[in-house]
Amino acid sequence: MRIEVGGAGAFFAEVAAGLPTSTAVAVVVTHLLPGQMNFLTAFEHVARVVAVLPKPKSADLRTRELIAAVHRCDALDRARFADPLWLTAYLEGRAAGRRLVLADIGGYFAPALAEACTRFSGQIAGVVEDTENGLLRYMQLDTLPCPVYSVARSPLKEPEDRLVGEAIVFSIESLLRRMGEVLPGRRACVLGFGKIGSGIAAALHGRHVQVTVRDTDPVRQAQAIAVGYRSGPLPEALGGADLVVSATGSHAIGMEHLDLLRDGAFLAGATSGDDEFDLSELSDEAGGFTRQDVIDGIARYDREGRAFFLLGNGNAVNFLHTSAMGPAIHLIKAEIVAAAARLLSDPHEPGLYEVPARTRARIAAAWVETFQRPADAPHGRQVPQ
Repeated sequence: MRIEVGGAGAFFAEVAAGLPTSTAVAVVVTHLLPGQMNFLTAFEHVARVVAVLPKPKSADLRTRELIAAVHRCDALDRARFADPLWLTAYLEGRAAGRRLVLADIGGYFAPALAEACTRFSGQIAGVVEDTENGLLRYMQLDTLPCPVYSVARSPLKEPEDRLVGEAIVFSIESLLRRMGEVLPGRRACVLGFGKIGSGIAAALHGRHVQVTVRDTDPVRQAQAIAVGYRSGPLPEALGGADLVVSATGSHAIGMEHLDLLRDGAFLAGATSGDDEFDLSELSDEAGGFTRQDVIDGIARYDREGRAFFLLGNGNAVNFLHTSAMGPAIHLIKAEIVAAAARLLSDPHEPGLYEVPARTRARIAAAWVETFQRPADAPHGRQVPQ
């Protein structure tokens, strides 16, 4: 069953036609968002998808219904997937005795991967990881027990990273406008000047926001200053900002930083709240905060006469508006499928891998042909592995 039609369907059909098939199966962690699901049809060409694991904070209800009509959808829980016994039992229940590829977003399989590779009755052929945070989780393992392909640093992901920054700022602006507030003329602090943080800073600057950037990496901090952003000590950067956006994925904001925020500041995250913030005490009496839901997507926290506003409950704020990416998202989705095909068709030793440049070029050429040509032009280019 085709979930979506149009250019994306044609593009992924073209990608899949150039990739080898196999008798293997796949478990796929994914966002379930409108306009982004055709890649599952292409994945089915490479390996039968026996389970889809929707990211909890980015599962659009209607899209989930469409996917659930085609694929089994299971719950994704980081604590459970970190338990080797639980993970092994889960994989046995979905793919016992089979050759299996794991598609990941955020390193969910990393903690228990070594034991699962040993205990699983079939063979874990490898993992394909989508994100920088997930890649770091696999890199932190003492020894990789199987091959791991990363697309996190692929040039085909760069358009997505820039668009994510724009989507985050769009969502922030939309929420503020619902409160009768606007972005132009405000002061913002962006924590982290990586691929997404730099996109956030640029999108804020384009909306006439005065931007201060803080990054613990001196090279990135220098890059931010060199292109014109302000800098300064963290207490001053936080205290002078009407809006703080954290894009580090490494608990940049904890309870100890809340007193540094100016009264009435807005706080937003660019990744999962579990990765971006360490604010568990907000819901505890020990934290001393009272919460008031102002509108859907914004909560006000008060303590001792001071307040701040938390957007999206601390999770990636762009998913409040389905994080629309347009056709650019298909580039990296196609590379994920191509990486899975390589895992299943070529022998690999355990270790980190990237898709070859020639494969990326073929994917990009097919994408350009699909999305930049006249609507009545014929299809025909295949994308070999």
